[in-house]
Amino acid sequence: MILVIYFDVFHKDLEKRLQENNIPYKLVKYDDLINETHTVYKTIIICGSRKRILRQNDLPLLDPYLKQDNHIIGICFGFQFLALKSGGKIEEHKLFRGIRLDRRSVDQRLDRRSVDQRLDRKSLDQRLDRRSVDHMSLYYNHHDRVIFLPPKWTIIQRIDGFINIASTNKWIGFQFHPEKNNATFRHYLLPFLRL
Repeated sequence: MILVIYFDVFHKDLEKRLQENNIPYKLVKYDDLINETHTVYKTIIICGSRKRILRQNDLPLLDPYLKQDNHIIGICFGFQFLALKSGGKIEEHKLFRGIRLDRRSVDQRLDRRSVDQRLDRKSLDQRLDRRSVDHMSLYYNHHDRVIFLPPKWTIIQRIDGFINIASTNKWIGFQFHPEKNNATFRHYLLPFLRL
């Protein structure tokens, strides 16, 4: 079972994708985590939010889940939160909302092993398709951007000076919204949710 933690409206597309792909999940609003029993979930997804991470980053109800032995996927605001909790740096920027083409698609789908085992630069280079074969549309809706991560993170992709995808041994973060359409959901998120 996957725990999906949301703050406001940015969970609807994720919910739709999970249902379409028959992925069992439990949806809990952040404020309602106080009523949870801190069950250990295999995977936790921290959704995007209208909140600004540099203005509201004290989210103590998430702390017990960060200490569990599970995988955590941070999407947009969720990634920014994980970055801050681990000593990363976030930069405030003007609103960027829209679609960009991912011209450096992952040659092989990212899989759970890339989170479980630290990836070194050489193995990352082998996994990234530098030939621009597959142009995926990535949806963005954010002000703040992750610009620095401590060494425990492996940066998988940068775009325009900010970190777009990164992972640790148990966490993976996406600055964009891979749940926005089925193609990006299946390419970026589904491999982590099916294992």
